[in-house]
Amino acid sequence: MMTDDRGGLTEALGDTIGAGTEIATVRRLLHQSNELINNIAALTDKRAELNPLPGSLRKRHLRCGKRSCRCRSGALHGPYYYFEPSRQHGKWRYVPKERLSEVRQGIADWKKQREIDEMLQACAAELDAALKALRQGVELLVQPPE
Repeated sequence: MMTDDRGGLTEALGDTIGAGTEIATVRRLLHQSNELINNIAALTDKRAELNPLPGSLRKRHLRCGKRSCRCRSGALHGPYYYFEPSRQHGKWRYVPKERLSEVRQGIADWKKQREIDEMLQACAAELDAALKALRQGVELLVQPPE
């Protein structure tokens, strides 16, 4: 059974009215599925490059408690930075100034990772719907004419 891209498959299937539109729909769904798969692969690669650090950062100025210190009159010591890991509320850990940019980048990566995860879920749902529609379209094409 020889077919060409424009109409041979339609004639081979024996349905000259609806098969052409079904073939176009199947092609569109295949193209859409391929784009979604490529998008998922790109997002997965971006996600793998991240070094997430789940948690938050707090800047604090402190009073030391010495009676003769300047912090008694309002000029507090600091700023000091503290990191609180997610799901460990109240477990603040001091962050030295040398590691501050690393911790900030880790927190930013964590936020990016959550955004990427949401985009991946949306793409997966779209891909699921496209594959389901594609399956239905192919079934319509291969059904024998009545």
